[in-house]
Amino acid sequence: MRLSSRIIALCAAAVLPALAIQAWHEVALRQSRITGVEQEARRFALQSASEVARLLEGARNMLAAVGEAHLRNGTFPGCSEGLMALRARMDRYASIGVADASGRMLCSSNGDASSGTIANRAYFQAAIASGQFQVGSLVAMGGRAPFLPVALPILQDGQVVLVAIASYESAWLSANLVVEGALPADGSVTIADRDGVIVARYPQPERFIATRIPDRFLPLVNAPDGGGVMQVTSQDGTNRMLAYLPVDAPPLEGLYVSAGYGTAAAFAEIDRATRRGALMIVAGLASALAAAWVFGRLALRDPVDRLLDTMRRWTAGDRGARTKVTEGWEIGRLAAGFNAMADAVALREEKLRQQEARLRAVLDQMPVAVVLAEIPSGRETYRNARAQALLPPADGGAGPDPLAEPLRLAVAEGVATDGLELPLRRADGSETFLAVSAAAVAAAGGERIAVAAFLDIGARRHAERQQALLTAELRHRVKNALAVVQAVAAQTLAQSESLEQFKQSFSGRLTHLARAQDALFESANGAVELAALVASTLAPFGRIVSWAGPPVLLPAKQTLAMALVLHELATNAAKHGALRPGAEGSVSITWALTEAGQVAMEWDEAAPIALPAALPRPQRRGFGGRLIERCVAYDLRGRADQEMRPGGMLWRLSFPRPGRPAEIDSAPIEMMG
Repeated sequence: MRLSSRIIALCAAAVLPALAIQAWHEVALRQSRITGVEQEARRFALQSASEVARLLEGARNMLAAVGEAHLRNGTFPGCSEGLMALRARMDRYASIGVADASGRMLCSSNGDASSGTIANRAYFQAAIASGQFQVGSLVAMGGRAPFLPVALPILQDGQVVLVAIASYESAWLSANLVVEGALPADGSVTIADRDGVIVARYPQPERFIATRIPDRFLPLVNAPDGGGVMQVTSQDGTNRMLAYLPVDAPPLEGLYVSAGYGTAAAFAEIDRATRRGALMIVAGLASALAAAWVFGRLALRDPVDRLLDTMRRWTAGDRGARTKVTEGWEIGRLAAGFNAMADAVALREEKLRQQEARLRAVLDQMPVAVVLAEIPSGRETYRNARAQALLPPADGGAGPDPLAEPLRLAVAEGVATDGLELPLRRADGSETFLAVSAAAVAAAGGERIAVAAFLDIGARRHAERQQALLTAELRHRVKNALAVVQAVAAQTLAQSESLEQFKQSFSGRLTHLARAQDALFESANGAVELAALVASTLAPFGRIVSWAGPPVLLPAKQTLAMALVLHELATNAAKHGALRPGAEGSVSITWALTEAGQVAMEWDEAAPIALPAALPRPQRRGFGGRLIERCVAYDLRGRADQEMRPGGMLWRLSFPRPGRPAEIDSAPIEMMG
């Protein structure tokens, strides 16, 4: 045999073990790949189930907020409009609504739902029966896209009083089942309800949504084994490794989930590897140079490619990317050096993130609103929690924002402002004042940023106004005190048969007048019943003044305002109305609670002897009338109307009820002075 033949035979003999090893490796690799594909399919199924469970948890939290808000506020005009606005901001929902425990719709994002009912819906009945969050079956109604309903019962004292409902559009669920690029080629994810009707599917949702899972797969929907993996041919004709989770399996109870991993794509890499191995064996048989070249590819190019790939991923932002280290030669040392550098950078960035988090936590706890902006662009880079709650959005208005002017000066001109006070109208229409300080400061690396601080001083301004009002009232009371005492003395004298009787009655009424002043000042840190306040203020006038009304508890601020109003009404009546000397009149004070949550109060003066025509009438409204209207309008948040009559003045006061004390439903209090 010639040498060339011998070499060929020797090479052929040398190839036989390689072929055997290749065949064994092929079998082992395919078996390992099958195991890996099964694990991947399970992971995709669990990932998809977790994603849908997260969406349903978000729906549950949203429905809890909607239901609790409706429970606190009750049915109110504009409820449906509010749900429409909420649904417009959350496109994942086809509808949002609230029904009572009988199934009658109270409000809905689809419009006025006062005449609708969902009492016959299975998911509503399940929510009522279980008291738990429920996921319904797919609903495909004529004229509407298929949707998946969910319901959350709202409990009060352990009883279901409301049911908040919402529905997911199947098309939206399908589009959000899988993150783009996460599903391998020929992969699929299917979500179905308890009846086996497909709720969401990726890909080709338009083909499968609202159709039933094939009969051969229906037993998997309610399988008792908690899920598994099987190799099947799917409805679209693709061979897949299918992982499934029955409807009662966590983490997504109530819906069936299956994830298919295309076997053709899964084994494509193995097939390519087999062909590459065969080509390498043929190349090694052809010549030693080819073998050396193949060795160079395997020993050098692959490690370098892994290192370059790790560098690309790390540069793209994957700070956890590391490369495999091969000890004992140059590429291994290079990989080790890269890994050490990446670890050092990651540690430094983590420390910076922790420092930034601590700084943000401190700033968010401050009672002062803080805003940071870039110089020279002026773009806002940070607002703390107080700034987000207090200040309007940076681009929230069409006109100029006066609050932005100090920050603009700090950005454009480097001008620092301190002690500037500016008005602010809140989103609810109330007004306040802010103390503003702004300056340009130097940050790390020589960068300059603008810092503005806003402090709400509305309470201080209000206290200053209250102090001014009380000062004016004190001056006014000094002038009116003698008039009240004279009126009380005249009424007491007219009703007394002896000097001793006059002395006792007059002394007692002066004492009641002093108690009224005590109640006024003591209410600054507490709360006073309206009836008690009326009694302490008007008791000195005796039985000619009567009052009646249900319990109304006034906070300290409104107690002060109501005491001022009652005092001014009594003073005016003593000077010019039914309580003036010789008028022989009386005053009736009544109040009631309206269905709209208002306190309606009347001060009605009646005197058989009308005001004399010669008695001069005021040409302009005095301080007392202005004080009454201002106290009712600004402190009681209501309005005051007056009507001049021959026998005296009729005042009608209306203001929101301050609170709901426990005894509000008890019998009305009726007292006579």
